[in-house]
Amino acid sequence: MVSLREIFSKTDDETIAAKETGSPSDGKKTLKELKVGDTAQIVGFLKQNETVQKIEAMGLRPGKKIRITQKLGRGILVKTNNSRIVITSDVAKNIEVK
Repeated sequence: MVSLREIFSKTDDETIAAKETGSPSDGKKTLKELKVGDTAQIVGFLKQNETVQKIEAMGLRPGKKIRITQKLGRGILVKTNNSRIVITSDVAKNIEVK
């Protein structure tokens, strides 16, 4: 029996994997994938929910430049302008950056 993955090309496999994991498929990263010291710009959010509204209210909006200053277990310390915000890795995986 042939699996669906064998039928599709590599590009399609990457698209399927992105849909399964919730990660962007167009080469963009999520905030969770960044390393300490990395700087990026927020592109958008993979999910729209109440948590995203709170994050935006704290200043993390599309177009904003951020820097990862520390990773503490499940928490990620993000610096933007003169503010520092700690977000969980569960939230960070839904923030798309470039």
